Amino acid sequence: MKYQLDSILQQLSAIQFKDIDDNFTSQELWEWMLFDQENGYLNEQLQIHQPSGVPIKGRDTKLNSDITISGDYYLFAYIGHQPSYHLKKVKSTDDLVNKILGKSGITNMFTTVITTIIKGEVVCFDKKTNLNKIEIKLIREIQQIISCLTNSNFNELARQGHSSLVKFKELEMSQQNMYDSIHFISRIYQTLNLDYKRDLVDELLDYISGYIGNKNLWIWDKPL
Repeated sequence: MKYQLDSILQQLSAIQFKDIDDNFTSQELWEWMLFDQENGYLNEQLQIHQPSGVPIKGRDTKLNSDITISGDYYLFAYIGHQPSYHLKKVKSTDDLVNKILGKSGITNMFTTVITTIIKGEVVCFDKKTNLNKIEIKLIREIQQIISCLTNSNFNELARQGHSSLVKFKELEMSQQNMYDSIHFISRIYQTLNLDYKRDLVDELLDYISGYIGNKNLWIWDKPL
C-alpha cells in the first residue's frame, strides 16, 4: 500500500514528545528527513555528510502533498544531538518491536524520540526514561527470547525467561525494577496488538509478581 507522506508528517508534528522542547513541524521533518533505501529517491535533494550519513543541508522545497511512500510499517527515530531524522521501512510489527527494543532503539541513550507508523497512522507508546545499565541489559535479553516465539516453543522460552530473571535477581536487581522493566515490554506489545507474544511477557510478569499458583516459579519469596 501507498500512503501520503504529508499526512504522516502532520501526524508526527501534532505530537508533543516529552524529550524535545517543542513539537516538530511538518516542514522541519520534510526538510531534514532521511528515508530508507526503497524511498531513497527522496534523499536526492539532501546534502549528506560522508561518512556519517547525516544530512548537513536540508531540502529547499515545500512538501508536495502528492508524494507517497509504500509499505505498511515504518519506524521514525530522531537523534537530537546530531540532529538527525530517520523514517525507516520494516517488514512487520514484530520487526518494529525488535527495532524499538534493540541496541539502536529506545534503550539507546542517543535516541531522543522513537515511534511507529502502521498503515499510514502514527502509533505512539510511552517511553521508559532513566534506564540504568542492568535494566537495559534485562530488556534486551528478554526481548531476544520473546522474538524467538513460535507456535510450539512457548514453554521452552518461558523456562529460558525464568532463568534469565533469576540471573538478574542475583545481580541484585530489585523486584519492583524487574517488574517495571518487563511490564514496559508488555505495554509495547499491547500497543502494537501482538497479543500472542505479549502472553509470554505476561507469563514472566507472573513469575516476578508471584501471581501464579506454582510457588516454585516465583522469583521472590513474597508476591509483589
